[in-house]
Amino acid sequence: MAKAIENRQLEAALAPVVAFNKLVLRNAEKAFNMQITSLQAYAKVNLDNINAGLEVRNVDDFKVYAEKQKDVAKEITAQISADVKAFGELNAKFLEDTRTLTESNIKAAAETAKAA
Repeated sequence: MAKAIENRQLEAALAPVVAFNKLVLRNAEKAFNMQITSLQAYAKVNLDNINAGLEVRNVDDFKVYAEKQKDVAKEITAQISADVKAFGELNAKFLEDTRTLTESNIKAAAETAKAA
């Protein structure tokens, strides 16, 4: 019986740490997946651009290729902007979730202290 009480007390004491670690892990997983998606997008743009460059056979082809570099730069810039926005939103959500978790842990600790 005493062991069961000790186990419940230990679980209760570690619950905030476990909850925070789960939050961090979820956030890290989302960030990692976002990075993979971004890397795939950048790789596609760059590989397509390299392949287009390999198709240059004459001056006219080169002019067309050079003119398309503006579009490539715009595409990369748009991807960077989207990535910055997405990571900013992820960070804001993580901070909000952390704040909410902290507030609930403080409230639970205060209620536990009152009950003791």
